[in-house]
Amino acid sequence: MRLYLARHGQTTSNVAGALDTAAPGADLTETGRVQAQELSDRLTDIELDGILVSNLVRTHQTAEPVAKAKNLAPREDARIKEIAGGDWEMTTDANYLRKYFEIAYGWMKGDLSGRVPGGENGHEVLERFNAAIEESEEDSLLVVSHGMMLQVWATIMVGDPAGDVLPHMTNCALGAIDGQPGSWTLVDWYKPPVPGEETSQIA
Repeated sequence: MRLYLARHGQTTSNVAGALDTAAPGADLTETGRVQAQELSDRLTDIELDGILVSNLVRTHQTAEPVAKAKNLAPREDARIKEIAGGDWEMTTDANYLRKYFEIAYGWMKGDLSGRVPGGENGHEVLERFNAAIEESEEDSLLVVSHGMMLQVWATIMVGDPAGDVLPHMTNCALGAIDGQPGSWTLVDWYKPPVPGEETSQIA
């Protein structure tokens, strides 16, 4: 089984720097729609059996060009949604955003007990995402999910060759892993942009 892991395109909440994790969530910006088309173009020569999206509208909008090009109907599964912001939902406060990242970083370094206030702990996050993947029967599946969710899950499942966490994806970045539930191998991962390039690191 090969999983192609893609983060959604830029949203209005990304532009505002808001921790937007609850459904239905923000729409893509015009930039985000261009990014979604570019993602589709990058997947032109890749055979896909299916597309899995979260219950947030931005993943549906991101998957739309790929689905049209591949003649596939995306399958929604709320279990691959972003890590819940809990009490910090829609905050733009830098202190709370930092704490959100610190909790997720702790999970990636091995401590799954940390919990976002009013939200999830690492065990709960992994359990729901793993369950969605385990129930997927496609041999080649595009998973359109969210920045923190993909970084956490992939880092814990396959690790980073350098021994650190995998880089956080920018909008519409792409990675790939091979294997089966419980046994994954990293094929490729998003490379960070050059210093100074604008990125949106939230949800």
